[in-house]
Amino acid sequence: MNRISFEELLDDRTRTRAWEDFLAFAEVFDPLMVEEISCIIPIPDQLGVLIIAENEVFINRYTAAVTLQQFALAHNFPDYNTLCSVLKDTGYFGKYKIPWVCPYFALCPLEGGTHSVWVNPLKIDNIYSVDGLHYIQLLNGIKLTSPVKRYYALLRGELACGILAAIRQEKFHFTMPGHRPIDYLTLPNTAFAHSLAKRPLLEAFVTRKGELHRRYQHARFLHYYESLETDPQNLHWENWQ
Repeated sequence: MNRISFEELLDDRTRTRAWEDFLAFAEVFDPLMVEEISCIIPIPDQLGVLIIAENEVFINRYTAAVTLQQFALAHNFPDYNTLCSVLKDTGYFGKYKIPWVCPYFALCPLEGGTHSVWVNPLKIDNIYSVDGLHYIQLLNGIKLTSPVKRYYALLRGELACGILAAIRQEKFHFTMPGHRPIDYLTLPNTAFAHSLAKRPLLEAFVTRKGELHRRYQHARFLHYYESLETDPQNLHWENWQ
């Protein structure tokens, strides 16, 4: 696979020379060839997204939402729409800008709507501002323009990491014993991670162990039960999870 070995700045609103370099460098997105995603960036003036996974880069002609759906289906991860509904119903994680979470990592949207950068908060080195503009530097050296200030990105990252820790506690409680959310996270030694570690959602769990799993399974059962009643011929059993 192609690997990134250079530092660049990507602006999701403006097509620059850096974009041309990345797009020429990128491979076609195959969800089975990707493990942990660092970020997903909409391509300016073109339908599609750039997916950065560690030091590799891929291109997909669909939106970030569809890309995450493809990735989740390929790896049998939770359905995003169902998980969103479950998280909202708990009353602890807000009602909008819900992160995408699987047992291994999380991605948080920096904005609402379809045009948003999705970033893995544990892959952020730091967020800083220059002349009133905000930038994200990833651990691999890539820099992104940020539509939000550091504080609001920190809130989005806190939410993503808090949910990730809750899911890990439920799934890996035999192999990853712990008492606080932060016990279930591997935080890098970065300025951004140091700030994350002080956030309340990483200090104490707000849901009971097993609560998210039970809610999710109940929601999926209702979804497929309704589909079975209304249109059984179009029920795709391979999507059941």
